[in-house]
Parts: sequence; C-alpha cells; structure tokens
Amino acid sequence: MASSAAAQGQIFIGPGLSPFKRIVTILGVLGITTLVLWIAIHQGITAIGSTIAAIVFISGFVIYLRIIAPVPFTIALEKEALVKRNRKGEVIEVRWEDLTRVKEEFFPNGKRIGVIAYRKPATPEQKAKAWAVYRDDVTDIDGLAEALKQAIPETCRWDSETVHE
Repeated sequence: MASSAAAQGQIFIGPGLSPFKRIVTILGVLGITTLVLWIAIHQGITAIGSTIAAIVFISGFVIYLRIIAPVPFTIALEKEALVKRNRKGEVIEVRWEDLTRVKEEFFPNGKRIGVIAYRKPATPEQKAKAWAVYRDDVTDIDGLAEALKQAIPETCRWDSETVHE
C-alpha cells in the first residue's frame, strides 16, 4: 500500500501532440503535396511515374507520422494502484505492492529527463518495465516524481541516475 495519502488521488497529464505542431505538420504535408501536383501538371505525361512515386512516399510519411504521434495520457496515483491511461483506451495498472522500482533520470545539469516505473511481472510475457515518461511527454514531470517518491511503498526501490555525461 502507498505510504502517503496526500500523494494519492493526484493525476498528471500527458497532452500528446500540441495543436501548433499538428497544424504546422499538416500545412507542411499539404504544401509538399501541392508542390508535387503542380510540378506534375506542368511537366505533363512525362512526370506520371515520378508523381506516383512521390505520392506513395508522401502517403508513407503520413502513415509513419500517425504511428509515432504521441497519444494523450493520464497517470493517476490511486489508493490501490498507479494507473496510466491513454486516449486509445490502453490501461497500465501497477498495484502498489507490485511496484518494484522507480527510476528517475537527470541531465548532468540536474534537469530531470524522465521517470520509469518497474513492476513484478505477473506472467512470463509481461515485461518488468511498466512505463516510462519523459520531460516533453508530461506537463509536470517534477511534480510526478515528487508525488511518486511520497506514494511508493517501503518495498519499492527509488533510483536516481545521471545520463548523457
């Protein structure tokens, strides 16, 4: 069970891709597609093969962007468990007694990079690493780390590591 009632009930938000980045990316892809089609129209029949190749390449790039786009999520410190939910409906629930280690990573200048939660695997297929969030993923990574420090049980180990030295 968690050691601090004050830390329980807190929710931390990972907003996903910002509207600005989404709009700039859409405008960029539309601009390049327009340029390719404009060149194809002005070059005529000789540009059909290269136009098809360009459209296939652009389509593949858009599919790639959809795959890697960060999905909005929440991390909730609940009474019984640490729960990460995303907009796609995926839920990673780690009961406090199953939480084995939390690792925080820092740059050499002391700025926190990320927080990683580890659990006891329930099945052989399940990985020990439950989830990891990084500075750009969550709005208040320092607040998340401090709340986790207060909430973890005595059986859970807290590790701090400086990386990129």
